[in-house]
Amino acid sequence: MKTFNKIMIGLASSAALLFTACSDFEDINKDPNAVSEDNVQVAHLLNKSIIGAQMNPEIAERIFVLTWKRAARFDRGSGFTIGVDNDGYNSLYFGTSYGVGWLNNVNAAINLADKRIADGTAMSYENNVLQMARIWRAYLVSELADCFGPIPIINKFDGTVAPYQSVEEIYTFILSELKDAVSKIDVEEDMSAITATNNNSDQFYQGDMKKWKKYGNSLRLRLAMRLTVVNPTLARSEFEDAAKGDLITTLNDMAQVQEKGGWTDTDGVMSRTWNSQPLSATMNNIFLGLGGVDIQVADEIKSDVKIKSATNYMGLRFDKHLPTSTNDPSAGFFYDGLPDKIDPRALTLYNIPGYNDGVVYSDYIGEPATTARLADPATGEVVDKSKKPYMELTVKYTWNTWVAGKWDKKADLSTELTGESKNYPSIAKKFRMSENKRVWFGPWETYFLLAEAAEYGWSVPGTAKSNYEAGITASFEYNGVSQFLSQYLESKDYNRVGTSVAFDHTTEAIAHEVTYIDGYTKETKTMTYTYPKNSVYKGGQFNNDHLTKIITQKYIAQNPWLPLEVWSDHRRLGLPFFENQAVEIDYNPTAHEVPLTRSTAKECKWEFYPKRMRYPSSLETNSKDSYDQAMQLLGGVNDTNNPLWWEMKK
Repeated sequence: MKTFNKIMIGLASSAALLFTACSDFEDINKDPNAVSEDNVQVAHLLNKSIIGAQMNPEIAERIFVLTWKRAARFDRGSGFTIGVDNDGYNSLYFGTSYGVGWLNNVNAAINLADKRIADGTAMSYENNVLQMARIWRAYLVSELADCFGPIPIINKFDGTVAPYQSVEEIYTFILSELKDAVSKIDVEEDMSAITATNNNSDQFYQGDMKKWKKYGNSLRLRLAMRLTVVNPTLARSEFEDAAKGDLITTLNDMAQVQEKGGWTDTDGVMSRTWNSQPLSATMNNIFLGLGGVDIQVADEIKSDVKIKSATNYMGLRFDKHLPTSTNDPSAGFFYDGLPDKIDPRALTLYNIPGYNDGVVYSDYIGEPATTARLADPATGEVVDKSKKPYMELTVKYTWNTWVAGKWDKKADLSTELTGESKNYPSIAKKFRMSENKRVWFGPWETYFLLAEAAEYGWSVPGTAKSNYEAGITASFEYNGVSQFLSQYLESKDYNRVGTSVAFDHTTEAIAHEVTYIDGYTKETKTMTYTYPKNSVYKGGQFNNDHLTKIITQKYIAQNPWLPLEVWSDHRRLGLPFFENQAVEIDYNPTAHEVPLTRSTAKECKWEFYPKRMRYPSSLETNSKDSYDQAMQLLGGVNDTNNPLWWEMKK
């Protein structure tokens, strides 16, 4: 009897040399259970791949949180935000225990299904499982390629080393695969063999093939849109064809997998207790003032909070303690209250510092914020000889975040304020308790993709405006704030980057006078607030055109589940506006940091954002031929600032 181990040899021999150290090769080829091929279910192999990609805590924190979420500017932090990735993290993700292992399993599912169909031994439902696996493989291949660049498409199992393929070849393959797989799904087939009442082998849709078709079509929209810069003709033809099919348009259609907790693959991707995942400056500047909706404060704290204008008041100016070497329009200020107007989703996604409401606030952050002291710039001490504080601020019921980056001496002067996670709005408890469902594709994304396509004049269902508003509607429904939708959609109020919500309101925001308080003298002063110039998007001419609105709303809606997609949108379009991190000291490009200097700190350039993750050093060490092939296809060097084929170039 041929064992299943023999099926895996083709996968191992083609993948192991490419992705792992040579010493691992024999272990990969061993099957300790010697499971008979005839007893293996194709659906189990697919399910193993999907569950693995949910990411256990080891890889989730390293890739989902510390790499993708920072690349997307969902979380405050340095590291990959400034181009510095971690070779150890990349090696794990690019290895057989994780990314390549997930790809191995889904390829094994496809290989086994193809063999059974060819020799007539397949169960009738396994044709559908084959198409499910092809759809899932298209996603996994795109995930790895969008992170690193060229990778092997492991599609043959003859024991030979699979060659790396260019990102262009990869996208041609996966778009074709999605179209063909969706066309071969039989929605009438009995899929009860893989539902929860049997072996629960379909974590996404419990054998509902109509929903799998929607996922396949919607995924094709996503990947076709990726090509708008590099091949707009192909992007349009693939997108328009996919848009003719059924799509993910309701919360019931979402591609999502239940999290369950414990140190398993289904533990929550954002569940680590030591990582508060605080609000980024990017997200905060988008939230503040957007939508014209009054901040919703619980009755129990209304008498204690101070509500202040998000548009006309900046807060207390502390330029000796907070860096201003950045193009963040809110830099240098401590906001000593709560903003009067804020996107209503903000307080469902992030907690108010100092307020433990038992719902949004996570105990992982620690005790609620109260006060924080600043150090004397002259002495570096927070108290003088008589133990009197140099400066003590009330942090409770305030709303602040600051860029990360290189703060130099200011980091030590403000460490009690800026170094404590409890002083920031941080990711909501519901995303941290492993009781949610990890979202892989939501209806809002479908609508925003359709809105973008309609804006380009492509032939798709609905108009740019109707799809844009439907995307916001779906996001509001998911976040439980639909009661504010009508007011929000009509709002012409600008946020701090000069974008409003109302689709037909495209008037550009102009500089205006705002008040602030000098934190040192306590004097009330005025200044001219100038909206940032997003030079990487259409030369910085627009902050409020239709495409900026669409991508801004897509950015909010994708938070926190889909940071890789957000990063990809920014690499493709330069939207939304990403501010520079602080540059109190020049960055070091030889250490893979972006080439920011104090003299360029307020500029907006493509080279100030990471473009990809580096191949791990083990690839070059253990498989030099494969590494050289990958680098030739990538072009350039193995650096985080080397753009992928489909990205916008400077």
